[in-house]
Amino acid sequence: MSRLLVFVCSLFIYQLSAQPIAFDTIIDRHIKEQNLLGISVGIIHHGQIIYSKAKGLANIESNTPVHENTVYKIGSLSKQFIATAIIKLAAENKLSVHDPVHMYFPDAPSTWSGITIHHLLNHSSGLERESPAFDGMKSIGDEMLIKATYPDTLIFPTGTKWQYCNLGYFMLADIIRKVSDRPFISYMDRDIFKTYELASTRSTSLSDIVLHRSDGYIKGFGSTWLNAPNYVALRPSGAFLSTIPDLLQWELIMQKDQLLSHTQWESMWHPSIPTGETLTNGTKISYGYGWNVATYKNKRWVYHGGSLPGFRAIYYRYPDEKSAIIILCNVDHANLSKLAQDLAAVLLK
Repeated sequence: MSRLLVFVCSLFIYQLSAQPIAFDTIIDRHIKEQNLLGISVGIIHHGQIIYSKAKGLANIESNTPVHENTVYKIGSLSKQFIATAIIKLAAENKLSVHDPVHMYFPDAPSTWSGITIHHLLNHSSGLERESPAFDGMKSIGDEMLIKATYPDTLIFPTGTKWQYCNLGYFMLADIIRKVSDRPFISYMDRDIFKTYELASTRSTSLSDIVLHRSDGYIKGFGSTWLNAPNYVALRPSGAFLSTIPDLLQWELIMQKDQLLSHTQWESMWHPSIPTGETLTNGTKISYGYGWNVATYKNKRWVYHGGSLPGFRAIYYRYPDEKSAIIILCNVDHANLSKLAQDLAAVLLK
């Protein structure tokens, strides 16, 4: 073996061993600076899991630490799963993203006539962000929440701009129910999570026993912590619980073009509409189906955040590098974007 090859191999091994140490340092600094409680981080680079660690507490009262299989609410990271289910049903010719919503909600007002599934997926429908009937502390069926919106007028003409809309994902969940002829959660559990061995990913439930479930916290006065409000409502826009091992597995499913074809996966990350938002470096952000789309250091960047009372989540993907950073946390003041950016600076340098 040539000296040059030995040097290159040695340098590569050193970089692999040095990165986890750098990740630990960055995460520990953010835990201290941001006053975080429990946090789990998973990182994939060039198709390989290179980092998976949990730090802190899952439950203060029982002094239970977070660990590899700690289960968190993932908030709007749930949207990517719903969008995937829609594209899967489209691939099976059970629906089309160009279907008008009147096919599934025939009594919807005429002002909705231009709205298609595509507009629900990329938040360009013109519908209000939330149903006027939504209450996080009440269990109300998706169809009732959707119908409660019928008297409202569109806030902008369909397709003319982007505005985040949780209601659209309630509608997508109900379309999945109608097309599959099964409850939305039943479809997701059987056809997505169990089929693809996401063992801990499931719908949120207050009554079910969920092993390794983390509690969520908010800051009180001074150095005190309070239990975060626990939504009774099952929100399709933020419906699911998951773990770092499951989300790392999910990332590899996408990278290996499982569940969907390569073209179908790519359709979800196509920048279908500009959000009107820009990064600090001036890069414009677009939206695909359940994902934001931008660039980072001239690399394609696909990402999404999630939030619910007591929880924050973030998922950064770099599809062309087959790399990803996934962070789950059980306090709702966490700035996970800053942490993910600091980790990405090391991962992609």
